[in-house]
Amino acid sequence: MADPSAPSPVIFQMAKGPFQNNGASPWFTSTSLGTPAQMLKFALDTGTNIVWSTSSLCTPTGCQHYSGGRFYYEKSTTFQWIDKNQIQYSFGPWGTMTVETGQDVLGIPGGGPLPVGFYLSAAYDSPQFAQIDWDGGIGLPSGSAYIQKNNSFIVEELMNNGTISPSLPYLSFDWDPGTKSGSCEIGGFDTSKYIADEGIYMPWTPYTLFPGVEYIWTTPLDSYKVGFQALGSNLQFCFDSGSSQFKGDDYIMNTTLFLLTKLGNPPVTMGINGGEITVTSDQYMVEIEAGPDQGQVLPQFNALGLTNLVLVGSVLMEYCYTIFVYGVVVNPSGYITLAPKGMYAFNKPNGPKIITKPSTGLTLPAEVQPRVF
Repeated sequence: MADPSAPSPVIFQMAKGPFQNNGASPWFTSTSLGTPAQMLKFALDTGTNIVWSTSSLCTPTGCQHYSGGRFYYEKSTTFQWIDKNQIQYSFGPWGTMTVETGQDVLGIPGGGPLPVGFYLSAAYDSPQFAQIDWDGGIGLPSGSAYIQKNNSFIVEELMNNGTISPSLPYLSFDWDPGTKSGSCEIGGFDTSKYIADEGIYMPWTPYTLFPGVEYIWTTPLDSYKVGFQALGSNLQFCFDSGSSQFKGDDYIMNTTLFLLTKLGNPPVTMGINGGEITVTSDQYMVEIEAGPDQGQVLPQFNALGLTNLVLVGSVLMEYCYTIFVYGVVVNPSGYITLAPKGMYAFNKPNGPKIITKPSTGLTLPAEVQPRVF
């Protein structure tokens, strides 16, 4: 039973933009950056370890993206530079951007503005950016050890300033593709939004075959099948809320696309921790709502050279309730840091049965006792 005196969770309301065929999630939250407040659209992104925004460092015709907003640092009275040296930040095979580093205040629902270190983008080098439905991202990486230098980890900071409770070290996502509205809850979860005995628990293990991305939320993937044809075992699986389509291993993704055509769009089944997730064509065949492929209905699988990895975002997360779990460590000075524990995925009360077999011995999320040194 929750402690009634514990801090309430922070709930970012989210909306869905048009689905575009670029691999980026169409889901975003609208919140403020700077003083006076500049309203911008941000992905809440478990697939990055930074906070960033399109900015006025871009040329007037540069940094083109569908959402179209940018942060004007020169108009904010609370903005400070941290490092004006331009560096490259990579989103892996998806693309890179040129950034400088600053600090300002980010709007937090139900609370005061939070000072954050973040990247101000000055240029994009990939055509995928042109189709993103948001102006920046708020990274929600797997742990404190993986945050990018001079960037803020808002979960850790909200816990240390008392905004959220260390006894509820959770991120939970609830997206409704029908209403195109949803939420990201930091510091809690809603038991009314999932079916407790129809879930899978996915313990975290780092993905190390692509250097430097240990911040993503990965778990062992025991099997991957298209129809009745097995394409791999002893792989890894990732939920990435900043992504949309299935991405990853070249052989698995390309063979999946081949078999979908050959076999008439059969289900894709993934075995994880004694359970199974089954994705049907109702989920993976998606109408493209904007961009160059607008109007087409296309399978959402994309080879990205990520060996032995199957990563997915909104294409699957829209149809299940997802909870990301941290371990809480309190050092001798009382400062809290976070380490990755794992993820849950549950069927929703009125949703499709994505979880076709629950985890063996499924245990449910609950209040936890922080580990104190």
